[in-house]
Amino acid sequence: MAVDPKMLEIKRRYPEQRNIWIVKPGENTNRGNGISVCSDLSEIKQLVLSQSYSVDKEQTFIIQRYIDNPLLINGRKFDFRCYAVLASINGHMTGYFYEDAYIRTSCKEYDPDDVHNKYIHLTNDAVQKFSQDYGKYENGNKLSLIDFQRYLKTNHGGLNIDVRRDIMPQIRKLVTDSFRAVYGKVDPARLHNTFELFGYDFMLDENFKLSLIEVNTNPCLEMSCPLLCRIIPEVLENTFRVVLDPIFPPPDTVSAATQQRKQAQFTQELKYTLTFDESIDGPELAQLRRGEVTTPADDESRECGVIDEIESEEEGEEETAASVVA
Repeated sequence: MAVDPKMLEIKRRYPEQRNIWIVKPGENTNRGNGISVCSDLSEIKQLVLSQSYSVDKEQTFIIQRYIDNPLLINGRKFDFRCYAVLASINGHMTGYFYEDAYIRTSCKEYDPDDVHNKYIHLTNDAVQKFSQDYGKYENGNKLSLIDFQRYLKTNHGGLNIDVRRDIMPQIRKLVTDSFRAVYGKVDPARLHNTFELFGYDFMLDENFKLSLIEVNTNPCLEMSCPLLCRIIPEVLENTFRVVLDPIFPPPDTVSAATQQRKQAQFTQELKYTLTFDESIDGPELAQLRRGEVTTPADDESRECGVIDEIESEEEGEEETAASVVA
């Protein structure tokens, strides 16, 4: 099995977990705004205290340990960008996961010593596009899941990892868990017809442990490369079909045959999976909030960690959502 030499060198130099932290403003943090990577407590204090107060209100911060052993692509960091929708149609809330994703890569090789170089640590397109190396390794610093599968086969072939079989179901589960976590707080007034498209970011560490990094409202929908010129229109088309078609059914003048033909086309093209339905999940969650239901104390069942198939096939090889942020 091939192993990324850059990661081996980093492990040789830093055998233990390093004291690196990521600091994010609690408000207006999309597109990489205000995000810093720090390794010194005094620097964190100075950063927070210098920005904690604005004219109108206090500012909040998220400070979490940095994933300092990321899985790398040719020595560089990457993450997954996925999409999901929460919709409230006629007051009934449902959640959908988009069954495709893409990889966002960094321009510079990973170096935990250089904590202030954002081109190393932040894969946001709004950050990377200002690097002189933007697009040098991948068109628009993006890879498809098929591209990533090829990379895994070449560099980690002994693990027999299939992205759609082993990784995407874990991502889908974390998205579903996030829906369940906020179900009682999102749109509490149940406005008549509403929806929101979210951008989810995930990372793998060198042991293929999956972590949810953040969930973004108003995700970037720029079509900065051919891959995104395919994915973004598909995401929007699928989103409108999921949230608008139930509200605006075809008129009575449309023949049954035409409706069936369009429905068949819709079924073939739909890439959203229904992962949350308040009529099914709601009663259970209400009981949980009232303390009427207890869940098994089974950490393994709740953790999206190392893939079971890998553990069984590669003996000796080696968190819940948002427990670690990179």
